[in-house]
Amino acid sequence: MCPMRFHRLAAALAFGAALTGGAAAQTPSIPTFPNAIHADVAEHLNQARIIAGKENRQHFYRACIYSQVYPMYAASAQAPYLMPPIQVFDQVYWVGQGAISAWVVKTSAGLVVIDSLNNASQAQTILVAGMVKLGLNPADIKYVLLTNENADHIGGAKYLQETYGAKVMASAPAWAAMASAAGAPMQDIVLYDGQRSTIGDVTFDFTLTPGVTAGALTAIFPVSDKGTRRMAAFHSGLAIPDSAEGKMTQIDSLAKFATVSQAAGVNVLMSAYGSEDLSVYGHDLLRHRRAFSRAPKSAADFQDPHPYVMAASGQYQRFLQIISECTRVAAARNGQVLPR
Repeated sequence: MCPMRFHRLAAALAFGAALTGGAAAQTPSIPTFPNAIHADVAEHLNQARIIAGKENRQHFYRACIYSQVYPMYAASAQAPYLMPPIQVFDQVYWVGQGAISAWVVKTSAGLVVIDSLNNASQAQTILVAGMVKLGLNPADIKYVLLTNENADHIGGAKYLQETYGAKVMASAPAWAAMASAAGAPMQDIVLYDGQRSTIGDVTFDFTLTPGVTAGALTAIFPVSDKGTRRMAAFHSGLAIPDSAEGKMTQIDSLAKFATVSQAAGVNVLMSAYGSEDLSVYGHDLLRHRRAFSRAPKSAADFQDPHPYVMAASGQYQRFLQIISECTRVAAARNGQVLPR
């Protein structure tokens, strides 16, 4: 778990303990930011608000305000509750839990699992069990893609590797970090910045996007909504790093990927965390998406939009700009002066 998410969870636990401690317990306070650079907070907060407009307003609220000013509430959106698996696109399935997502991409050459939850038990009882509920055969798992080296991404990979013979893929910095991690999988495939890998009928393009971790990478690949083609970007996580150096690295990665994603025509946001890609809302919207006919054959046959699709031109790139501005907001709230 990254430091920012650890702090949020700790704040939530402390808040809950205070509420249950009786009348003698002191009511906890939200963060007060005594070292904040007010003018910089105001500048970047409102710049993010303007960029967000109506289409990305929820992302602005989450990244700039909710997760920074109210971390005890933001943490509750990432509690490890069991959630039913769901098919999100024609060939993409969600099989995670409330605190961390895992995904499956179905290709003509077998299944690609993206991230593997916290440990072998969760991989078996949540990820694999979810696949079975959705009609997928875990014996068809050919690859496991680890999008960063944190424990909540890699914990179940060794189980999938040893049980199903899956090849594990990760960036070189991620493999270097996993070399000393207990329970990590054996190294199989190293992914490099700008690498393109075709697995069956699906082509993945990988970009190294350090920030949340040194080995974080983002994958671009096509998906379809009842045959209507879209282009998805999968993020390993967009939590804001604690240090000024980490924040600057994150900002640089976001700028780099904005260019890459625009060239690729990305219009679908996916993440390892349901609070970041709004899976916490998207799943319910998908289950209640209304169609004009009982057997929709294309995206045009639906009355309601697909919740993961960013339909407006440039909307995904504006999302990245919002996260960049919110990273600057977090720096200013904590009195950090970024070099540029």
